[in-house]
Amino acid sequence: MESINDLPDEMLVKILSSFPTFKETIRTSLISKRWQDLWKLVPVFNLNDNLVDDYDDDGESFKSFVYRCFLFSKAQVLERLCLKLLLPYYKSSIINDWVKTGVTRSVKELQLNMCGNNLQLPSCLGRCRTLETLKLQGLKLKVLPQFFRLPSVKTLHLLSVKFPSDESVESLLSSCPVLENLVVNKKEDDNVVIFNISVPTLRSLTINNSEGVRTNNAEIHGFVIKAPSLVYLNIKDTFSNFIMFEYMPEVIKANIEVVCDQSEKFIGSLTSIQHLSLCSRTSKIPYHRGSFFFYLEHLELRTSYAGWWNLLYHILEDAPRLKSLKLDKSKHTSSCDIGKITLSKVVPKCSLTHLEILEWRSYKGTNQEMNVAKYILKNATCLKKATFSTRYKNKNGGILLKLKSTYRVSKRCQLVID
Repeated sequence: MESINDLPDEMLVKILSSFPTFKETIRTSLISKRWQDLWKLVPVFNLNDNLVDDYDDDGESFKSFVYRCFLFSKAQVLERLCLKLLLPYYKSSIINDWVKTGVTRSVKELQLNMCGNNLQLPSCLGRCRTLETLKLQGLKLKVLPQFFRLPSVKTLHLLSVKFPSDESVESLLSSCPVLENLVVNKKEDDNVVIFNISVPTLRSLTINNSEGVRTNNAEIHGFVIKAPSLVYLNIKDTFSNFIMFEYMPEVIKANIEVVCDQSEKFIGSLTSIQHLSLCSRTSKIPYHRGSFFFYLEHLELRTSYAGWWNLLYHILEDAPRLKSLKLDKSKHTSSCDIGKITLSKVVPKCSLTHLEILEWRSYKGTNQEMNVAKYILKNATCLKKATFSTRYKNKNGGILLKLKSTYRVSKRCQLVID
């Protein structure tokens, strides 16, 4: 204890800030007289009503607890205010008061978890010039006032938020004029049919639409993304039947896992990309001809859907600087027919000049897969390492023998089988 008390005040305040609830911070005042005032300087409030003992039926104990925290606090600036409200006892006026106190103290990050309850975003947020991060979770968002704005919010998380309509999504996003980072975890069976993300300042976008059971049977439902400044894209969507990206010339890294079969509506929008991880159903023409992936250096392609070879060959043709290729089926249990493959006599330029790394996971050694492997090994003149991971090497030694005997045009290529 003496060694802890020897730490400077700034360090002790940081330690207190890491505690899961503000209530635990208060308890530390019993450790030493020196700590009695330190907890009042903590710039982080994590207030969770299910962690307060002996609250009565209408939540009065918790309300009093929150007011005492704000009253005793001496922190001039709040780094984070987190309200997790499980009980249905909080009127809008009470939440407005708590948020307003955070705004008065120049709060930088606000988290609101309403556990399924309705919420009207407090109007005082429109006057807050310090709020940079807003995280909304488990709530039913009411219609925003016409002139509502979040002038300084750069990071917005929408986690299981239920919107009243498609227009409500657009209203919220348009209220954030400097938004750079957006995270969307779509709620089950919400009212939004087309989730329209039109944010000219957006730099990073993460979408997860793969949890729970959807009962929305609309003919068209999904996402339209218009973000011309986007740099990083991460989307996992196993429910939508419609996804469209408008031209995004700045994207350098994307991880896309979708089941809709309209790959031509988004792959051609990623021409500036350097790192691409892709799992998608494709048509005969996986993207519009004329798309050119000049900057693409690292490609990971899931081989779970029929036609993946057609998609791969098109990208190889249009990505002359590709250095690393990873093929992977391990994250999917379903099997698919690779379909009839045609191996062109015209070798993609990247195979002749740049491709150095090949990694193939869950390789089964079927005739079609073997033909693809032979094609790459035969033509990749710069290949340095080719790794094949298979679960069947002990059951079928022929897989190993065929790979080892396959001709490799690159004499320095190291063949690894695990």
